[in-house]
Amino acid sequence: MEKTKGIIKRIVILLKRFLPHWRLYGFPVAFGALLFPFNRFSGPLKPYIAVHKHRSILRYLYRHYSNILDSFAKYSAEPESNIKPDSTIWVSWWDGEEAMPPLVKACYNSICRHAGKHPVQFITKHNFRDFVSIPEYIMEKVNSGIMTVTHFTNILRANLLYDYGGIWMDITILVLKDISLENLPFYTLKAPAKKSVSVTLARFAGLSSGIADESTCLIEQTDPQISRWSGFLLAGTKESPIFAYMRDILYAYWKDHNDQVDYLLFDYTNALGYDNIPIMRKFIDNVPCSDVEKFVLEENMNSEYSDEQFAQYPLTAFHKLTWKKKFDVYTKDNKLTIYGHLLKAQQR
Repeated sequence: MEKTKGIIKRIVILLKRFLPHWRLYGFPVAFGALLFPFNRFSGPLKPYIAVHKHRSILRYLYRHYSNILDSFAKYSAEPESNIKPDSTIWVSWWDGEEAMPPLVKACYNSICRHAGKHPVQFITKHNFRDFVSIPEYIMEKVNSGIMTVTHFTNILRANLLYDYGGIWMDITILVLKDISLENLPFYTLKAPAKKSVSVTLARFAGLSSGIADESTCLIEQTDPQISRWSGFLLAGTKESPIFAYMRDILYAYWKDHNDQVDYLLFDYTNALGYDNIPIMRKFIDNVPCSDVEKFVLEENMNSEYSDEQFAQYPLTAFHKLTWKKKFDVYTKDNKLTIYGHLLKAQQR
């Protein structure tokens, strides 16, 4: 009964959103947004519905911001340096360390524990202005609630990485191996994503520029289910063009809008850059791909913990978790779960 009520509530919200979305972004974007939440029920049509949604959003963005794409498309200079062993790791929890939920604290402690020579700089609402200068129209939208803190941090990370270089890590990343990204000019977590229909997938490359159609996207990619980047983990050098683009396209979008075309706007602007800026595409394509999916640990947080079972996870350094889901400390048989193990480990 509760599940049915939740579905009905979701449908009502989508319908209320449809007409305003149509007025702002056009029918194709609004129709894609209406249809996409039901994608999991669409079986073999699932990738095609995703193509419609992704292409409509990307082409909307392309029509409005092709001037920014053109300015960065001319950039061809290679970076003069790589990520260094002592590059700063940037993490943020807006309300400060004291406000972090237990799982977030566990992740933060894991970042610090495996940072090596990398200094870890903790950014909050109290100190971010010590490091970056953000246009006032952006801050007005954050302070008024038009832009959420979650989406503001996309602008924050682009600014920090452009101004200083280093490694941006969402504070909900659990790190299980020492961080070693040196000798790379750029890094992001690239990984297989077998069940995903995210715009980050290789199968959706080219949708914004019109060089790909459905058949190209769905069949001809060598590794169609590879997620090409992760906005939650980005690293590179100071004044890199990839971070300048990420910053400038978000500045331009939020100057024009008081609404986001999609919750994953940052992924869409990155997909736009990948399709149309050769140096950005080269950076991303040269990143080595993980053998492990990004969210595999999160999906197993309620599983019973054992040293043997957990030993598979430290084979890769980075695991994205979330504090927004409810996880159990113990199984129904009163056995410690992986979630429970992480909480106990961080209390030691």
